[in-house]
Amino acid sequence: MDYRQTPPAPRRNPFTIASMILGICSLLTICTAVLPLPLGALGILFAILSYRKGQRMDAMAVTGLATSCLGLLFSVVMYGAVFSAMPNMLRDPEYRDMLNRYSESMYGESYDDLFERVYGVDLNDLFPTE
Repeated sequence: MDYRQTPPAPRRNPFTIASMILGICSLLTICTAVLPLPLGALGILFAILSYRKGQRMDAMAVTGLATSCLGLLFSVVMYGAVFSAMPNMLRDPEYRDMLNRYSESMYGESYDDLFERVYGVDLNDLFPTE
């Protein structure tokens, strides 16, 4: 009989596993545009916390760091695209009419009136229709 035992697998740092899982989740939830921000930030934080001085960063932590950064980057790009397109959309009369009709059916008042009531600014002063 052979009584040799294999040595136990080295215990992984839980921060590396958390970093990789959060990084993958941040990539998978890009279409929500809200979840990748906190998931990516936490993934980066856990990857940094898993680093030990004098040692190389674990492959799982590097994967978590890379996927978290990508999820965070894609989310920021999506927010930038939406916020850069919003002024042009609000200047388009057809879009503004559709927005007003939708708001009237949902809330009983047009989007222009709702915006003015909430923010105290006339939407036509900010974004005059063409």
